[in-house]
Amino acid sequence: MFLFLFAFSVLVHAHEDKKLNALLIELDKAIVQGEQYRDEKEKHISLLKKQLDTPNLSIADQYGICNQLTDAYEYYRCDSARLYALKQLSIATASGNGLWITNSKIQLASILFKAAMFDKSLELLGSIAAATLTEAQEIEYYKAYYETYVFWLEFYNDGYGDPTITQQRDFYYEQFLHVLPKSTYEYASYYGIKHINTGEMEKAEQVLYMYLPKAKLGTRPYSILNSVLSFFYRVQADTSKMKAHLALSALSDIRGNIMENASLRELATLLYESGDVDRANTYIKKSMEDANFYNARIRNFQTSKVLQIINKAYQTNQAAQQRKLERLLVVISILSGILFIGIFLIVREVRKVSKAKKEISAINEQLKLNNLALAETNHIKEEYIGHFLGLCSLYIEKMDKYQKKLYNKAKTSSAGELFNTIKSTQFIEDERTEFYHKFDDSFLKLFPDFVNKFNALLPSDEQVTVKPNEKLTTELRIFALIRLGITDSTKIAEFLNYSLATIYNYRSRYRNKSVVPRDKFENEIMKIGGNHL
Repeated sequence: MFLFLFAFSVLVHAHEDKKLNALLIELDKAIVQGEQYRDEKEKHISLLKKQLDTPNLSIADQYGICNQLTDAYEYYRCDSARLYALKQLSIATASGNGLWITNSKIQLASILFKAAMFDKSLELLGSIAAATLTEAQEIEYYKAYYETYVFWLEFYNDGYGDPTITQQRDFYYEQFLHVLPKSTYEYASYYGIKHINTGEMEKAEQVLYMYLPKAKLGTRPYSILNSVLSFFYRVQADTSKMKAHLALSALSDIRGNIMENASLRELATLLYESGDVDRANTYIKKSMEDANFYNARIRNFQTSKVLQIINKAYQTNQAAQQRKLERLLVVISILSGILFIGIFLIVREVRKVSKAKKEISAINEQLKLNNLALAETNHIKEEYIGHFLGLCSLYIEKMDKYQKKLYNKAKTSSAGELFNTIKSTQFIEDERTEFYHKFDDSFLKLFPDFVNKFNALLPSDEQVTVKPNEKLTTELRIFALIRLGITDSTKIAEFLNYSLATIYNYRSRYRNKSVVPRDKFENEIMKIGGNHL
């Protein structure tokens, strides 16, 4: 059960905090839009002033418009309210209308005590015969008396230390309550205060919430009732609701251009005490601006004292924030330096890796080329080993036949005929010619486009022409051997039965004729047919 109640309490407080935060945000917006509300008020006042300046106005119209201007300025601008209240009293006096005169005196007295002119206010009220007052006048009359003593005590900060002023305040408080109709907001607010002071909290709550729905945001009644409710929750020690009703009261003051206010100042004090210094500073500065604009000594005096405390705390808080920011900046600078070094090292490593990748790629490419060359070489070896074995077998057979031929010659012919047969080179020439044919066949089988590729390396007028009955010319065989990897001119000369000088000349002549650079010619020969093996 205890846990349930605790959880319920937490949920309720969370909801109230959320509601309060929404109210404070709304109040922040209203402060920003304050000039817009003030412009609307000024337009209304300007219209009344134009009406008052209309020529040939009746004295009743003059009094009525002047009264409207006094009402418009009463909680908006104290000095202007006093000016029009005096003018209103002057018109009433000139008219000789007793009702107007009494109303004007009460209204002027209500304005003078706000300007801390307490003696003047009491003098005016004392000049009025209480027995002649109407019911409506009695309400304003006793209210003015009561509030004069309340403001007097507040201004001198005497509290309850001056028995005479306190007694007068309490006396007129009871008189005021006695004449209040139950239908007025004053009845709800002042009886609410009385019930709170006497500890009758249920009665206070009942009377306050009974009238609150009738009041409209942006009006004096709404502001006063919410201010009293904040006092109710202060006594109840419910800080969240106390702040909420002060916020509603302050919001109503701003929307209604009520510059004679105290709720915003009190709310700023509470927020300061709860640690919300920034918002408290904003609110107290706004409250001071309103007090200066209203130009009543008592509100200036009260607000300035709170402003000094909150502003000092705000400056201290800002200095702390500045120091925190400076420390944070140092930390960020250090971290930035570390990050920069880290980035530098990473970039360097990335470059190393990139370079290594390029080197590996180049090595892989070279390895691929080497593998292709090796595959080509192996293919050539396989091809020529087969041809070599075939030739060896064929030459053994031919040598056997040639031996038998010489043997038969030796048996049947004369020694001279045998000698002539042995001396003859015809056998060797025939064999060499047949060998070259077989070499040509084998080579062109491996490199079928060799002749065309070779000629592509030469100008058109220097290209090698192969006769119909031959496959490779002597020049082509020299470079065919080079293509097979035999680059030693001595070995080439031995293979083709030519002099070394002849081989040198052929190689040099074709290098010089080539369409590619001289030193690149034989490298290009090595590339012929590489992709076809």
